[in-house]
Amino acid sequence: MHEESLVRSLLHQVEELARQHHATEVEDIEVEIGPLSGVESLLVQEAFERLKDGCKWPNCTLTITPVGLMVFCNQCSEESELFDFQFICTHCGSTSLRILSGDAFRLLNVRMQIESAG
Repeated sequence: MHEESLVRSLLHQVEELARQHHATEVEDIEVEIGPLSGVESLLVQEAFERLKDGCKWPNCTLTITPVGLMVFCNQCSEESELFDFQFICTHCGSTSLRILSGDAFRLLNVRMQIESAG
């Protein structure tokens, strides 16, 4: 399963961040998933629930933030959000578009408890 390998990689990345910051606990991991990322939110959540039991912080949660498909029109220089995967500028009808967001699976934030210095 593609999502399982992504979650496994995500957990390794979070473990490394936690180690670098001397975290005693990881409470929440926040990711964003765009409609063109090729990743299914439900499958990511299911994989996370299965894999988190094998990591250092089995009580941490995963927050998934869906991201819209945002584009920039090279013709009229307007930004807009696309729906239904119709790559046509909503302002001028051009098909000369550049994707700004919505094509990634990305780590946004990790909430953790840090070891106190004193």
